[in-house]
Amino acid sequence: MILLSTLLFLGIISTHYYCNINEILSKTYFFALGFKLFCGFLLYQLHLSFAILPDLIFYKQDIVRLSNYFWSDTIGYLNFLLTGKLNPAWKYVFATEGERAFFFVRYLSLLNLLAAQNMYLTSLYSSFIAFIGLWACANRLANWFIQESNSKNKARQIKLALYIGFFFSPSVAFWSSSLMKESFMWFIMGLLIAFFLDILEYFKEYEDTKSKKSSFTGIVIKSISFLILCVCLFLLKYYYFALLVPLLIAFGVSFFTVYFFKKSIRFQLLVFLGSFVCIVGLASNLHPNLWLSRISEAIFINQQNILSKSDFDSQIYFVYDYDFEPLHQNYFQDQYGHRAYKNYPSLFQLFEQSPKALLAGLFFPLAIDFSSFGTSDFNYYKLASAIENWVILFLLIQTISIKKLAYQIRFLFSPKSKPNTLIVLWCLGIIFCLGMATLLALSAPNVGAIIRYKVGFLPFFIFGIIMRLDEFFINLLQK
Repeated sequence: MILLSTLLFLGIISTHYYCNINEILSKTYFFALGFKLFCGFLLYQLHLSFAILPDLIFYKQDIVRLSNYFWSDTIGYLNFLLTGKLNPAWKYVFATEGERAFFFVRYLSLLNLLAAQNMYLTSLYSSFIAFIGLWACANRLANWFIQESNSKNKARQIKLALYIGFFFSPSVAFWSSSLMKESFMWFIMGLLIAFFLDILEYFKEYEDTKSKKSSFTGIVIKSISFLILCVCLFLLKYYYFALLVPLLIAFGVSFFTVYFFKKSIRFQLLVFLGSFVCIVGLASNLHPNLWLSRISEAIFINQQNILSKSDFDSQIYFVYDYDFEPLHQNYFQDQYGHRAYKNYPSLFQLFEQSPKALLAGLFFPLAIDFSSFGTSDFNYYKLASAIENWVILFLLIQTISIKKLAYQIRFLFSPKSKPNTLIVLWCLGIIFCLGMATLLALSAPNVGAIIRYKVGFLPFFIFGIIMRLDEFFINLLQK
């Protein structure tokens, strides 16, 4: 069975490669995939040796038992995959807790079934699934940016930025692989972005009616897939859904304004930002933790829960200007024995902490305590992340140019500036990266958690930085 599962895995990889052989980034396909699979194997092996991911213990228990039900109750298992409803006859109790974890376990049980219940092969399957999403997203971005480039050097810079950001940045390759929720998240998010850009691409001009007709069926399928992926992203990571999907829809609205209103880039940006605010307001009603009346409460409760389980060296403290009792006097035990809080910080108080949260979400950890270096207590994962963060910070500083910034602002506010979809796409990426970095740091003020969670926006952040570098640093990176 393991041999057949391995052959199936290799067959899926071969099929995916030949379906993407004409993509812009296809020359690095096997190099990027090999690095991704190596990181997935390494992460699972490190977990077995050092138990660095306690959640995987419960995931393994659930997925092995659930995949067994395929052979004893195939119809019941398929119904479970589609609806999440367990057959009462199974009398099964999940080891995993939480609705989002249940949804993830359903997905993992299917991969475990394909892998003949071999956990190493399941880890490789999950890593490859993440690679599919990263690959699709990177190639669509390459299409959009290279179409607008006027030189071969700019095209090479775009490819280099995508290679490093999506495939070869250590944090992204490592923490979005193996049996991690981030691997499934990138499969969903990458395809979601790729399908959305394909749908917009369809409305551009075609050379003949035949190609347009053949594309229409594919666009209908991708439109349906886009809606399904939106639901999946909401079930897995609703906070990513709450920011990414409104941004994409607002981008689509601004995209069509180019065709109906021949206005300036200012008008296009105003439509984008106005649409985004309206759609975010609607999306906030989809989950109780997103309600504007409750979002500060949800962030504060999750913040305190994370801090209570974190080591002192990993904690990120946010000091609020409280109008109520000190924090240690601000809670009580409810009737179920759970901690409940009397008061919560306001949205304005959370906003006051957003600069620190933004810095933490983008660049933490930066400082490392070497007093335990060489012992089993030293955190080598944090050291690797700190080195990566210093490199990113250094490259970001090199992109800062007051002269360029003043010129671009003057261009945006010029009444004669023509509509430019790529500028709106840049704004989308900036809002997504800054927004997710701030929200994740506020909700999960733990250095280890931030290292993992930020892989959802880190590829775009690195891509944007490298795209802004001048030719001197690009030549260094290419060497």
